[in-house]
Amino acid sequence: MSNALHRNKTEQDSTGPFAAGEHFRHGLPIRRQAQQALADFKPAQMPLLLDALDDTATPVVEHLEPFAWVVPEFEEFRATRTIGPTLAWWSEFYGQSAESLLVHSERYFCFGPEGSAIGAMEEHAMLGMYDAYRCTSGATADRYAYYASEEMTAHILTRSETSAEVSVTPENLPSPSGVAYLSRPEGGLVLLWKIQHDTLLSVQLVSASELAEFLGNDGEPRAGAAYRYVNHVYLPIPTAEVELSPPGSGTPPGFNKIGGLTPVGMDSDVPHEALTNNRRRTSAEILEVFVAFTHMLRQRTTQTESTTVSAANSATTARRKKPTQITHMSYRTQSSMRTTDDETPTRTYTHIHAQLDTEHLELSGLNTGGSPPGGAEAPLRTAQPLINDPDLVSRTRHELSFASPTPLPHIHQ
Repeated sequence: MSNALHRNKTEQDSTGPFAAGEHFRHGLPIRRQAQQALADFKPAQMPLLLDALDDTATPVVEHLEPFAWVVPEFEEFRATRTIGPTLAWWSEFYGQSAESLLVHSERYFCFGPEGSAIGAMEEHAMLGMYDAYRCTSGATADRYAYYASEEMTAHILTRSETSAEVSVTPENLPSPSGVAYLSRPEGGLVLLWKIQHDTLLSVQLVSASELAEFLGNDGEPRAGAAYRYVNHVYLPIPTAEVELSPPGSGTPPGFNKIGGLTPVGMDSDVPHEALTNNRRRTSAEILEVFVAFTHMLRQRTTQTESTTVSAANSATTARRKKPTQITHMSYRTQSSMRTTDDETPTRTYTHIHAQLDTEHLELSGLNTGGSPPGGAEAPLRTAQPLINDPDLVSRTRHELSFASPTPLPHIHQ
């Protein structure tokens, strides 16, 4: 059960989704710094970006969680009349029966067809929105960051065109969660991912300019394409959620459904561009870029160098107190590749421990061409065992690909 449901009930709880919107205003100074940094992003700024993503997404996740978790329990209650723990919590809170909460879900949760009430949202769309923010928050949990050079990004994007049928197991991932910046002359792309549990992967892809808009969102109602839930506007990052390949199967990852919406690759009458919360990017395209990224990390033509940055003295949360590992990816030419008997790929690591204060983003000594002590190249590291995180495990196993947001030409204050 989430910590959000263990807290004491407060006046803010009683307003539910009608709250004043403090969950959008957490860490605004750091988020604005990250917005500015994205205009000309450098590897040393990855800790700042992770902090800003955490400040933007995690409070929203905590706010939406009690509302999102009641959705699958409403489904179970409709089918079997079983009252789950979240539904029981709300029933006690409101002093209403589970049946009354279900019948009047528009009143208590603002669940309903668009237009049925100001700010009403279909319950499964809200669940998908929550899962998108959950992925963004979870991607920063272990403080793994990656930065691909422009040449490496070009190879990743080229390879993504043929990566659809490639097998990807949890062991193939470079880390259980992470954020990768893919540098491009016309503006970078950002990949975010999180293993929710077992083989269930959430992955996101967004441009640097779109991410800057996400970081700056204060939840205030406005015109334009967005998700409006009651008094606030949400900007979930385009997300795909898939089952990774079983070990030894050789089969590609598979999509499931979320909220009755069908992702790309499954029979559907829904236009492909309407299957994510960004009309320019489908679930399949998101996964293809991520698969290409993971495979390029394991190629002999890829040189990676890792820098470990200690947490800032001002860090207060457990995740922010972890050091950040930044891995720089560059393309290794054939002439510079070291030949080994078994042609095993190699990676070069440079470990630099630095103190980073996100208010003063100066990281000196970032070595882009160094080697470990002794001058020897370090062998390719095998993937570390993935640790299940039950606090972030979804109550349901759905495909996280949901309909595009409806433009909001008229905002009712």
